Amino acid sequence: MKKTVWVIGWVVLLGGTGFWLAHNQQTQQAQVQAAALPLPVTVTVAPVRRQSLTTETSYIGQSTYWREVAMTATTQGIVRRLYVRLNGSVREGQPLLRVDADVNEASLVVAEGTLAKARQDLVRYETLHRENNSTASEVENARLQVRNAEFQLLSIRKQVGDALIKAPIGGTITEKPIERGMFIAPGTPLATITDVSAVKVTISVPETELTDWAVGQVVPVRFEAYPGVPFRGTVHHIGLKGGDWSVSGTAVPGTSVPGRFPVEIRVNNANTRYSLRVGLTAQVSRNKRPVTPVLTIPRTAIIQNGDSTAVYVLQGQRVQRRPIQTGDVVGTDLVVRRGLEAGERIVVSGATGLRNGLPVHSSTLQP
Repeated sequence: MKKTVWVIGWVVLLGGTGFWLAHNQQTQQAQVQAAALPLPVTVTVAPVRRQSLTTETSYIGQSTYWREVAMTATTQGIVRRLYVRLNGSVREGQPLLRVDADVNEASLVVAEGTLAKARQDLVRYETLHRENNSTASEVENARLQVRNAEFQLLSIRKQVGDALIKAPIGGTITEKPIERGMFIAPGTPLATITDVSAVKVTISVPETELTDWAVGQVVPVRFEAYPGVPFRGTVHHIGLKGGDWSVSGTAVPGTSVPGRFPVEIRVNNANTRYSLRVGLTAQVSRNKRPVTPVLTIPRTAIIQNGDSTAVYVLQGQRVQRRPIQTGDVVGTDLVVRRGLEAGERIVVSGATGLRNGLPVHSSTLQP
């Protein structure tokens, strides 16, 4: 009897020990599996909001001169008088310089004498022809001599007149490569006159926004050189050809930007206190668009990978990467055109290292 009890005790002891060892092994395996699972990441989320926005689009451009004329000589001679200086102002029709015209003036006297004689000969031949003492051919030849003399006189008079060179437009002398005493010939550069009574600001407008612009439209313009000083410009020209224009509105040969068109805006330069120059950076604002309800998300939610734009959406306690299509930037927010619904919660902070299906601890961003 005692032996039987002893055997039963050992069996119970061995069974309990085996059970304890098996339970301990299961617990260790569960701990190993739990340790292998990724730890939840702490992120901040915010809801996708539907807002009614009043937007105002700005475009960056650069000021250029309104008109500019590079003058070249049409006659030859020595510069005897110079009436302008570099960076000086000139009026339209104002004399710039005078060239030695002694030779041309002498030629003018000869040409006037030649024309007078040709006219006398024509009168004589016409008289003789009426008396049947000259032929019709002689009369026609005399008329031809008169016409040739008139053309020659006209040409020399123009050369004499060209000796006094006048400004074709008003503006500022920005280049003056000549000096008094220099010899010039036809084609010699004389001066460059730049008209900045107004400046031209050229911006690049996407084709989807061209209908918002019209010639004669008045738009606000601001220059970085004069912060806080408002200017107003008038749309002067809308380009018919798009393509080779950068976002800043500057022509870039060989760089094609499809769907963008140049728009030229004229800004008067009458304010002497805030004088506009060529090359100033300008910001042109378009009139505000009508109020439109749109979906917006914080810009910090965006995950950019090459040309792909995406966000992480919180689903339960896990995140899911979702591609989206975005629109305009509105302050710190971004308009969402496709891919999200109002009320969905997206990760706006702590997205580094996230991947699909990863568990997270989330806190909501307070508006």
